[in-house]
Amino acid sequence: MLGKLAFRNLFRNKRRTLITAASVFFAVIFALLMRSLQLGVYDNMIENMVGYYTGYAQVHEDGYWVEKSLDNSLEDSPELRAKILADPNIKELVPRFESFALASAGDLTKGVMVIGLDPEAERQIMNLEDKLQEGDYFKDGATDILLAKGLAEYLKISIGDTLVLLGQGYQGTTAAGKYKIGGIVKLGSPDMNNNMVFLSIPSAQNLYAAEDRLTSLILVSNNDREIEGVVQTLQNSLGEKYEVMDWKTMVPELIQLIQADNVGGMIILFILYLIIGFGMFGTILMMTNERIYEFGVLISIGLKRWKLILIMVVESIFVSFLGVVVGIIVGIPLLLYFYYHPIQLGADMADFSAKYDFEPVLHFSLAPEVFYTQAIYVLIIAIVINVYPIFKIWNLKAVEALRA
Repeated sequence: MLGKLAFRNLFRNKRRTLITAASVFFAVIFALLMRSLQLGVYDNMIENMVGYYTGYAQVHEDGYWVEKSLDNSLEDSPELRAKILADPNIKELVPRFESFALASAGDLTKGVMVIGLDPEAERQIMNLEDKLQEGDYFKDGATDILLAKGLAEYLKISIGDTLVLLGQGYQGTTAAGKYKIGGIVKLGSPDMNNNMVFLSIPSAQNLYAAEDRLTSLILVSNNDREIEGVVQTLQNSLGEKYEVMDWKTMVPELIQLIQADNVGGMIILFILYLIIGFGMFGTILMMTNERIYEFGVLISIGLKRWKLILIMVVESIFVSFLGVVVGIIVGIPLLLYFYYHPIQLGADMADFSAKYDFEPVLHFSLAPEVFYTQAIYVLIIAIVINVYPIFKIWNLKAVEALRA
């Protein structure tokens, strides 16, 4: 009976119901847009910084990550690869050979990072072919190298010039070689753009006298969001000889950056919820004061106060639920649009992007928690706001209410 009375009250004053539901609706829309934008920016940041270079997980020889020495490199073997690929969650491996060297061209020298890579497999991670500014990508059997644009400008060399690399090879051998520059690439990170040299894996192994050795195997997973479970399973399978690390372990500074920004985002979201709550409270306050006479009549004819309070709470839940459902229904296509059409920032930010290789785009997320968490929070706010009409009804004097 109480449920029927609450439901009928919704349609007895349609304008009042519409105003209350509209306040909840706009609260859900604003919360959805803000949280989706925040998570979308984080996902894009991770994709640019992790998916761009380190990958979401790697396999190394045990101890390599602590001391990145070629003496801690792993032996590349079909057996090892087969054992890793036996995990159904791993669809591909991207081999890497990384070390350091002194690069020299004419009278100029600079310390550089040398990356030996598989030209085909590397399309899954860095995809250098799309970043070519001049020259050609690796060709079959080619010994030419790719040079980062900032490094090429510093050394004042270009396509066809020769670069000398000198360093320490595997087990203390001397690494020295001369290479023709076959292409110049522009990388997204200024630091990487000023220090990177790319060779094919056979060329890098030959330079450092480390035949059949790799520094890492990058895992390409079927689901990057579940990579932590994949890492743990693979670590148990490979044993203590190898270390399997996910991106959170390899790039802890990115996690710290996201956590710090997330705290600021949650504070802003709290302020938004506070504004939303006061807006909804204003609506509830107005509606409650409009119904004082009605409450006085119901109490006068014998309706128990707790029953009247229960009717108000049920009525409020109905209205809030209506606003939340409509908000999500409208929010889904809205977020879908922004997901596929991210916001392009203005010309000033485009100049900033060109200078610092930062993508001037605001991405949105469609993660499920964007929808259900905001709906739950707004429903909680709507229920908490009912403390006022509950207090008002509990302390209401019927005689005074009838005079109102």
